[in-house]
Amino acid sequence: MNEKMQQETNRLLKVIIGLLARSKLDKIATLRDQIGALTDLGLAPIEIAGILGRSGNYVNKELSELRKINKNKKG
Repeated sequence: MNEKMQQETNRLLKVIIGLLARSKLDKIATLRDQIGALTDLGLAPIEIAGILGRSGNYVNKELSELRKINKNKKG
């Protein structure tokens, strides 16, 4: 497979993953919970931003808030 075909395949796979994630994530109440769920699946903030249609800054802010919440629960 040449480089151009591989890039196109990767792009289409990202679209499919995004659509599947959105269909599952619609059942999760808050956007923050959706971001947490996608993070737990191993996605990077920029990938999460693309899936949810938000900015990378927004996702990073929410992840920071999630870390604070989790830290308070543990401590």
